[in-house]
Amino acid sequence: MAGDWKVRCLYFMGTSDEPIEVNGTETIELLGDYWIFARFEADVLGSPMQGQAATGYDPIRKCFVGTWKDTSTPFHYNFEGVIEETDGDKKTLKLSGENYDPMRQCRAVYHSTIEYLSTKERVLFLSVEAEGGMIPILEYHYTRK
Repeated sequence: MAGDWKVRCLYFMGTSDEPIEVNGTETIELLGDYWIFARFEADVLGSPMQGQAATGYDPIRKCFVGTWKDTSTPFHYNFEGVIEETDGDKKTLKLSGENYDPMRQCRAVYHSTIEYLSTKERVLFLSVEAEGGMIPILEYHYTRK
């Protein structure tokens, strides 16, 4: 995971059928054998956005844990979950956590799914639970530089 990534970002904005597409970058660094730290940058409709993520494995709870924060909201998001094996070498990291939903102004359960397609490509899907089903928030397509 360590290294530099190009990111094609799709943001789903409520009732619009077509997501907003922007380009971003991410740099991932290792902290020992247990943690990765990611720095994300994108320009979203003329507004620069920066984000930071930390992901690692908690051997006591036997699950992956992660955090996210960015310059677009004052909230700190927490997630936990597991890796599921899929076809061949492909793996999927499924994380969820109860966090604040600024759009609906309430606490809600967020679901993050990262599909590791290869060592050079992965896809992140983020959605939030709501009455009537899941609301997609974003989809990031990562390609190693």
